[in-house]
Amino acid sequence: MQTWILIGIMVILGSVATFLMYYINSAMNYDDAERIDEVPQNTFNQN
Repeated sequence: MQTWILIGIMVILGSVATFLMYYINSAMNYDDAERIDEVPQNTFNQN
């Protein structure tokens, strides 16, 4: 009986962890982290 409760809790915790990791990974844009942005034009002329 106690073994089945332990297995059930582990399954629930594993599914919650999988759910969280899926949504955290889908929110991150890994392509943007690898790309280097261009240097913006200097629009602050002090002439």
